[in-house]
Amino acid sequence: MKIALVHYTSWPVIGGVESVIRHQARLMSRNGHDITIICGEGGPFDKGIQPLVFPELNSAGSEARAAQEEAYSGRPGPAYFRLLESLQKRLLPLAGSFDRFVVHNMFTMPFNLAATQVLAGLAERNAKIIAWTHDLAASNPDYNLPRDRAFDLIRERQRGVRYVTISKARAAEFQRLTGTTVDAIVPNGLDFVSAAAVTPEVADLIGNDLAGSIILLYPTRILPRKNIPFALQIVGALRDVGLNVRLLVTGAPDTHNRSGAEHFAGLKRMAGELGIQPFVSWVNEIFHVDQRQLHSLYMVADALLFPSKQEGFGLPLLEAAVYRLPVFCSNIETLKSIALSSTLLFELREAPENVAEKIRSYFDQDALFQRKKRLLQEYSANRLYQEKIEPLLRDLL
Repeated sequence: MKIALVHYTSWPVIGGVESVIRHQARLMSRNGHDITIICGEGGPFDKGIQPLVFPELNSAGSEARAAQEEAYSGRPGPAYFRLLESLQKRLLPLAGSFDRFVVHNMFTMPFNLAATQVLAGLAERNAKIIAWTHDLAASNPDYNLPRDRAFDLIRERQRGVRYVTISKARAAEFQRLTGTTVDAIVPNGLDFVSAAAVTPEVADLIGNDLAGSIILLYPTRILPRKNIPFALQIVGALRDVGLNVRLLVTGAPDTHNRSGAEHFAGLKRMAGELGIQPFVSWVNEIFHVDQRQLHSLYMVADALLFPSKQEGFGLPLLEAAVYRLPVFCSNIETLKSIALSSTLLFELREAPENVAEKIRSYFDQDALFQRKKRLLQEYSANRLYQEKIEPLLRDLL
């Protein structure tokens, strides 16, 4: 479909609504729609998304401010009607150019009433309009709106417009204000990959495990002293008690050392024998782990797993602290000397099942981990798009 997202301003103007529009535009574009952003101020932020800038839409522009002064005085006059005419010339010819208009906040906020009036006129021409409602000024005493007829545009439900709110609370406000129910409630989604600056390579690597699995990171070279077999056994034990788990091993074997290549091959065989091959990623085989990729791996990880037999220092423990990750590591003197008090230490001769039980118990009791996973599941921008926004675009109107 050809879809227009409409607002007073768009990215790179900074704001909550502008951020939501940017995310929606990218999701819609990624799912095959032809996206245009119609705004009063903004610019390109994605090569597949076109901005269409009409300065008259910008509530901070001189034309809109002059028109608003007249509206708030109770006497819309020359400035208001000049703006109205200008916007009609800009917007009304677009009625048949788009399959959907997704208008953010402009049907419930008082910042450019002439624009709201023209958009209501688009609906009367059978344009398919969704009023995406973040806020309702008429329900908020902070706005102290005049009782004049001009402001009924944002007090009343406009004919032919479908209304979406971002929460049940906003839906209840809408019902009290208009006496009608909204057509849908679609919460704002979290685009974790974008918010955390995760690289596309790491995002592809973890996929759905971000929300559904315990992600353990072992940043290490593939060397015998790093005790990776023990990490594999721990992962196998976690899997055996029914947990979804993923182990990310960053390093590569020493290609110049034949014994290193043999050791790596043995680790892969061991993962296969344990039945955990799908849950273990040898990351440096998939892409080169530079500092940017390492940052992303730390961002997606739930904990650092570090069962090394021998270390000169143990820098990853300090890195994990920077990323506020819990640490599960071997109780050797070097690591013990720099470990934070909350670090879960285990003995090198300890049964992997015992270590797995300690890890399971830790995450069962970690309210922050539980809340993080629940938020990633319930407020995933991708999931909300597929389950709510795409069906809304196709079936609501």
